[in-house]
Amino acid sequence: MIFISFVLTSFSVKAGDIISTPADINIYKSYVKQFEGQKEKPIAEILINTAKYFLGKPYVASTLEVSGPERMVINLREFDCTTLVENCIALSQVIKSGDTSYKNFIDKLMIIRYRGGEVSGYTSRLHYTTDWIYENEKRGLFKDISVEVGGKKTAKAIDFMTTHPHLYKHLEDDTVNVSKMRKIENEINERNSYSIIPVSEIENKQEQIRNGDIIAFATSISGLDYSHIGIAFWQAGELHFIHASSKYKKVIIEKKTLLSYCQDIKSCMGISVLRLNN
Repeated sequence: MIFISFVLTSFSVKAGDIISTPADINIYKSYVKQFEGQKEKPIAEILINTAKYFLGKPYVASTLEVSGPERMVINLREFDCTTLVENCIALSQVIKSGDTSYKNFIDKLMIIRYRGGEVSGYTSRLHYTTDWIYENEKRGLFKDISVEVGGKKTAKAIDFMTTHPHLYKHLEDDTVNVSKMRKIENEINERNSYSIIPVSEIENKQEQIRNGDIIAFATSISGLDYSHIGIAFWQAGELHFIHASSKYKKVIIEKKTLLSYCQDIKSCMGISVLRLNN
């Protein structure tokens, strides 16, 4: 169990492996004040409302890549695509639980982000979305409904991080971390749990996708499983999604439909769909 005793400074708030700032705490307090009355709503509805709460927040890549040892980073000021989804899920869980303490939020986010819910070095973070899906489905956070919606298991070797260590500052020149990550990649490949709905099938299957489903975008890039993630959102009878957009540099409701977005990206193979459990 992690006991948190925050010491406020003008720069950050630290407790062991946890980094947070006063600004993050203030955002959290404002969020809770606005959302604590939504406890009885379905979690998918809370999730959509939470994602909308962050519309316009800046997109910043690699927000978790801090220098030094791996630490749990709390950042509600800016997001990449993954941290937006993770934070929105954790915040929604906090509201549903009725325990709106900051510690409960950190605990829930840590469980989502790290294998076994513990910070234990760089490779304990669930870097590959495939691994993130596997670990979080195993503990009951959501269900991968991709096959039910018409998807199929797809055989693909996952090894992008170890074949491109120079792209990751905690892998570059660190043979120990590369070795650990290679073992994780091997485990991912042995599971062969990569299930996607091909782009050509999205139009026929999208009616089965609900508001608040998590959408992971599969990629044809060699060695990589997914390249993006967002939250499904029906708008004016069309399926869109909410995401932290690298193109628009902020959190947005995507102007394109989900289908059009996939069709316009040459490397998009299709999508996986995850449905949160209440």
